[in-house]
Amino acid sequence: MRALALVLCYLAAVGCGAPKPAVVDGGVPIQSQPKTKVSAPAKVPAPDFTKRTRLRLVRRGEELRVGDSVDDALRVFKEEKNAYKLTDMPPGWQDESYKCSGWETGGQGFGVISTQEKVVLAMYHEEQVDEDRLKEILDTYDDNLQLASTAVTGSRVRYWIWEDDPHRLMICAVQIPSEGLNVTVSLGDSRFMDMLRMSRPAAEKDEETAEALFKEGLKAKQR
Repeated sequence: MRALALVLCYLAAVGCGAPKPAVVDGGVPIQSQPKTKVSAPAKVPAPDFTKRTRLRLVRRGEELRVGDSVDDALRVFKEEKNAYKLTDMPPGWQDESYKCSGWETGGQGFGVISTQEKVVLAMYHEEQVDEDRLKEILDTYDDNLQLASTAVTGSRVRYWIWEDDPHRLMICAVQIPSEGLNVTVSLGDSRFMDMLRMSRPAAEKDEETAEALFKEGLKAKQR
């Protein structure tokens, strides 16, 4: 994932993961997504920032919630060494009152979409991690949130979703052959996340699509 816009574009198309074709071992492509634009109205009302929930991103003992300032977001998720800045909104987004801020190193990154200088959606990702690191991330959120999550799991894509109206937190792990897992942790206003297909129904559909594409790739490899 090379920019938040690409991450969100891919989330809107397939679920989450890297914006590049996944392949089965042996090099047979199993998915190649067309460029996708976000489907959102020209004007998007701002969330009710007075609403506070138990959902938050955590990093090194600090927390970030919907409604926090962009400055706080970039302090909690401080830019890593050799990172470059992110400023592009997802393709197709029209409402200029929303802005994107963040950073990317190639192996990890953070981005926040905001309006009125307040966090609407925040997303952190790590690439090429193993199952132990994924378990560490999941345990961190289970311990901190003390809320039951809903899991949508398959052999290639797995989701864990926490809801505390009007906010949602999602963790997505995508298995990239020969590269390990790409893990994305996203927090946002539920209505806003719905526009980006970051929801349980979309996750279930995308997991089914990923499984079908994987089987299709295996069949092609065997021919």
